[in-house]
Amino acid sequence: MDEFRKLVQIMTRLRSEGGCEWDRAQTHDSLRQYLVEETHEVVDAIRGGDPDSLCEELGDLLLQILFHAQIAKENGQFDITDVIASISEKMIRRHPHVFGEATADTPEAVSLQWDHIKRTVENRFHESIVGGIPRGFPSLLRAAKMSKKAARAGFDWERTEQVLEKVEEEFSELKEAMTQGDPAHTEHELGDVLFSLVNLARFLGLSAEVAMVSANERFERRFREMEKIASETGHSIENTDMRTLDRLWEMAKKSSS
Repeated sequence: MDEFRKLVQIMTRLRSEGGCEWDRAQTHDSLRQYLVEETHEVVDAIRGGDPDSLCEELGDLLLQILFHAQIAKENGQFDITDVIASISEKMIRRHPHVFGEATADTPEAVSLQWDHIKRTVENRFHESIVGGIPRGFPSLLRAAKMSKKAARAGFDWERTEQVLEKVEEEFSELKEAMTQGDPAHTEHELGDVLFSLVNLARFLGLSAEVAMVSANERFERRFREMEKIASETGHSIENTDMRTLDRLWEMAKKSSS
């Protein structure tokens, strides 16, 4: 706690008269981009598996939280103590199976209980069952959140095979749209294919967002390896025929998992 108090004091000093002019000039709005950036850097550190890097990035994220709390304190709204008290109360309230008499023996039961408490005890109603999901979420993540909420309301398939059939149906509709030459219609059908794949991932117990991140990283890693191999064999990616590029790609796949 001494280190935490020290960090709070540092932030207070930075924002005070005679502190840092950049820090003093920041607002909730101006800091939004940094909050998003630091969050992504935490995620990258988790994926990298380096505890030291994760420790550092979590510190950067914590600093952003303290930054917003300090600004709110200066505006007479709340301070970091209120933030901590609020989340402490929420965690106790939403875990009656730990701090109360309720029972929830599976992660699924805990999740349902969590949603029930939000709707009844906290009166956190939305105009729609699929409401309350930030539009700023990555599209695949938002699709997964909406699908999960709809499924809890009973709007869902019963078996994975049915979802797979839906994927195949949407893919057929995409191919049909492509033959019609209407970009807007094709985009519409492509979106339906992606949405159905998000649901397939959900049925498989996977995250489409995480799968896409992994695919992106895998492609980058293999493409960089392909560039390396091409350079070592006297080729230039930009001036190489597709047949040779395919061969280089297969070589890259074998040497870069």
